[in-house]
Amino acid sequence: MERRKTLRKALVCLLVVFFGTGSWVAINGIWVELPLLVSLGIPEGYGLASYIIIITQFANLGPLLFTLANFLTSKDVKLEVPTVYLITTVGWITCLLMVFFWDSYTFWAGETHSTAFLILCLSLAVVDCTSSVAFTPFMARFKSVYLTWYFVGEGMSSLLPGVVALIQGVGGDGVCIANYTYEYELGGKTYQCTDWIAQNKPARFGPEEFFLFLFGMMVLSFTGFLLLNVLPVVKKEHAHDSPSQSSVDTVSSKESNESHNMLVTSTKSEVSLPETAEPAVDLSSPQQIQGRPLRDFVYLFTVLGVVNALSNGILPSIQSYSAGAYSLTTYLYAATLGNISNPIACFAVMLWPFESLIIVGIAAGGGILAGIYGLWTAANSLEPPLEDQTIGSVLVVFAWICVVAFFSYTKATIGWILRQEPNKRTLLIWFGAVTQIGSLTGALIMFPIVTFTSAFVAPYHDPCEGKLNCTEMVTMVVDGIEYLTT
Repeated sequence: MERRKTLRKALVCLLVVFFGTGSWVAINGIWVELPLLVSLGIPEGYGLASYIIIITQFANLGPLLFTLANFLTSKDVKLEVPTVYLITTVGWITCLLMVFFWDSYTFWAGETHSTAFLILCLSLAVVDCTSSVAFTPFMARFKSVYLTWYFVGEGMSSLLPGVVALIQGVGGDGVCIANYTYEYELGGKTYQCTDWIAQNKPARFGPEEFFLFLFGMMVLSFTGFLLLNVLPVVKKEHAHDSPSQSSVDTVSSKESNESHNMLVTSTKSEVSLPETAEPAVDLSSPQQIQGRPLRDFVYLFTVLGVVNALSNGILPSIQSYSAGAYSLTTYLYAATLGNISNPIACFAVMLWPFESLIIVGIAAGGGILAGIYGLWTAANSLEPPLEDQTIGSVLVVFAWICVVAFFSYTKATIGWILRQEPNKRTLLIWFGAVTQIGSLTGALIMFPIVTFTSAFVAPYHDPCEGKLNCTEMVTMVVDGIEYLTT
């Protein structure tokens, strides 16, 4: 009997992890695949990141519609199950379409665009944004211990695409090879002149295989959810209805939800509002809100808005120009390792939370300093600092890891501080609002700058620079000298 119980719990844990990996794996996968797509000549080139940023902002329509539908329907109607069925199905279908249409281009507005790819990115962004408000309500029906395993799966949605992208590689910035060698006679002597050509090194596997991996991850998430929803044995791990057990689970669930929702709000810009009532805001004391001075909240929300504008809008738009200025391999490491540092930083807040405003300022300052270095290298993409030295690539990758890690830690810490306040519901509503306003502001600032100005110039690495090219030379006849070709 005990063995059956252990096996049942292990099965549920595994299915929950599978389910959780589908939360943000698609967009995280797209993000770490950008270096390879740029190297393969996608029309948007180094500006592709700014398009993805704008698309993600529009994708927030998904969670807004879900929230509105929940508000308009009866409390007895639970929309999370049909919503999860819908978005996970759309997710794996979209990833499958990516395999075939990522490089289907169209011509409009006087330029070539990867229209199909961008539309499919929008679909995946809607799926992932909506998962933040639909997945966790579904997990509420299970015992609170399984929320931790869902959280593990959610972390894997950042880790796994990054690992696969690192294995895939970006091929390299090309090598210079001899195309033809020409011989000619001049003054009774025979000379040779070599025609050189740049050739890109291929990645270990192409975007098609990577999108098949994302397709498999989304199918795995859909399967995990399906089995969690229909298997009779899984229902035995639902939260008990007995008063004694329910009270225990409720206390544990509140603790788990505090940590989990804090991470969700800080990393995915969505707010899962607790059901508990909150004390009314003390309007008789305008300088203080439930124990904390008003200036503390002004400071926290100002930092939150600036950090989100930088981390979700401004800096990701120019990462390709910054890290790509050194090499596409450097860009790959910056994108993947930065993406992986996000959940690590948020886990650190969960394990060792602080409520110090000084810590918030130091973390935000660290991210801003690293971001300034990223902006500097992007603005000087044609001649970045320490361009021909390994330390230059190492520094820029480290800077982008710091940008993501420090800003993720800042947002998670602010979320933690706000959740400790008596009026946390109102504060978390403002948390979500400021997060979205900051992200949208940053995206709207950078998109026209990157797309329609020459403030950032795509770096070009010619491996044949300095090599003598003889293609035109052998077609010439100078002073009656005959060039013999072989």
